[in-house]
Amino acid sequence: MKRKRILLVTIGMIFVLLVGTILYSALRDDDPYRYYTGLGEEISVAPDDSQIAFSYYVDGEEAIYTANPDGSDVEQIAGAADRQDSAPKYSSDGQNIAYLSEDSEGMNILQVMNQDGSEEKQLTDNSIHVMDSVFSNDGEPLFFVAIDAEGFNQREGSESSAGFDLFSVKTDGSDMENLTDADYSSMDHPSLSPDGQMIYFSAFDGEKEQVFSYSLEDGAVNENPSIVSEEIANSQSFNKPQFSPNGEQLAFTDVSEETQDSSLFEYELFLLDIDSQDVERLTNLGTAVNSPVFFHEENTIAFLENTNWPSEPAEQQLRAIDMATHDIEPIELDAPQPTDNHLFMQLLDRAVNSLTLAILYTFMMSLLSVYLLHYAGRAYLASIISFSVAIIVLAVSFAVAAIGDPWFGIGLGMLAVGIFGCSIIVLLFILIYKRFVK
Repeated sequence: MKRKRILLVTIGMIFVLLVGTILYSALRDDDPYRYYTGLGEEISVAPDDSQIAFSYYVDGEEAIYTANPDGSDVEQIAGAADRQDSAPKYSSDGQNIAYLSEDSEGMNILQVMNQDGSEEKQLTDNSIHVMDSVFSNDGEPLFFVAIDAEGFNQREGSESSAGFDLFSVKTDGSDMENLTDADYSSMDHPSLSPDGQMIYFSAFDGEKEQVFSYSLEDGAVNENPSIVSEEIANSQSFNKPQFSPNGEQLAFTDVSEETQDSSLFEYELFLLDIDSQDVERLTNLGTAVNSPVFFHEENTIAFLENTNWPSEPAEQQLRAIDMATHDIEPIELDAPQPTDNHLFMQLLDRAVNSLTLAILYTFMMSLLSVYLLHYAGRAYLASIISFSVAIIVLAVSFAVAAIGDPWFGIGLGMLAVGIFGCSIIVLLFILIYKRFVK
């Protein structure tokens, strides 16, 4: 009786632990940045190269900071507890910075402030979700990429035909205008030609990211701009494109040739000479390069390297590369340090994962098989129940994928496969255990 009681208590404890783990997995905040301290994903260089603006997380709170080009004198200039601020962009005279503020509903609001953080102005509301922005050459108006709120929410929940377009707005928030009606599935990194008459941007053409242009004079989109030859357009994908200040070069990231056929793409930095159409690979880091930005008075590009790609949170490191020598130098930021100790919660989050759930479930069903063998003569009942649950979940996954959310259906299908695998282990365990007992 003592062994029976021990078995039942152990099974009960594992069941409680399994249920608690499942509930914690379902109810916890899955934002990988909630405890993170480190760089965000966008940087901007002042027109006189005197400062770099960037977003930075401290204990999961993202704000806008500036620093000297060598990483010293880091100063927070925007940020509040009820929002996440990101994507800073300097105006052409360096006097203003545009940036995005994410509200509690996940909508990005476009804001502008003086370069020291004073006189913040909100330019858009939560009727549209802003992705990126760029100042006109004279500072008025401000151009930005956005999608309407209804379209954004549809895209977040399921497939939608809604897409992104170009807009303009004055820096006092007036005279907002919708410039395009193209509904691109992806659209970002707008930049202007040196004469300020063309807005270039990256958009997905159905196969890869390409550089398109919008003429402010004609009010029309050209999806085959002359800056990129057909041969180059067919061979390259232009992710995060950024024009040099003189408009003669285009920096962008693309999948490295050696990883194009692998399961994990690695993104390197490339440079296109607009006149010769020569493409030069600048980096060989084997990670993921992001947010290339030209210095204005030096032959240098600043960029972010995601050193733990593709894990989240993305651990970005600020680098600078000499375009002539390809020498890469780190820019060590004298950045803020975390203020709260989240060690216990971080350890708990790492411990609560699919492997932990699989181990607890397998252990519980194996002990249940032992109990049923000794006290009910039904050694395989637990395995049968487990296989039955896997089959039911798999059937439900097909139904959900057919009439509801395909992604949720795929998730249920993966769960069914996991339960099926655990069931096989439980069956093998009881077979070996029975032979050992005999």
